[in-house]
Amino acid sequence: MGRVFFDTRKNVHNLSADYTALASDSGKVFVLNASSGAYTLTLPTDANALEGWNCKVIVGTENDDAVTIFSGDNADSGGDDFVGGLTLVAAQVSSTSNGANGRFIVPAADDCNIVIDHNAADTGGGKGSYINIIKLASNEWMIDGIIYTDDGDADGTALFTDAD
Repeated sequence: MGRVFFDTRKNVHNLSADYTALASDSGKVFVLNASSGAYTLTLPTDANALEGWNCKVIVGTENDDAVTIFSGDNADSGGDDFVGGLTLVAAQVSSTSNGANGRFIVPAADDCNIVIDHNAADTGGGKGSYINIIKLASNEWMIDGIIYTDDGDADGTALFTDAD
């Protein structure tokens, strides 16, 4: 009798250009693999994602252009917003008391974008950075993860944005 092993191989989807996730993408690992050029991963909208839809986003290749994770709905009241937070960690000793080492960054009300940019001030995106994302309710995406930066002065203020 053979053995059955579950979850021994992840469903990996490499990204290097704009992509709109589908309901069937739940459970995927999206790997950001473009070394240049801005692009966006758009999460499914309410009509396409049930509560519990989830994915993991990993930086596989550092990119000096903005890679955005968009919640799919930017309406200020009732739109899909991010809740939870990300830990911003510097790959060097922080040079200021406001620097990145172990700083927990929480999105503001109505923040619907996560911006990963390896060389931009106050964000990050070093190889190995990751974000876990799960649909909690019709207007909430719960996030957690670690974003690496090599900017010891980064404070995370550019990680989340509200784009109306």
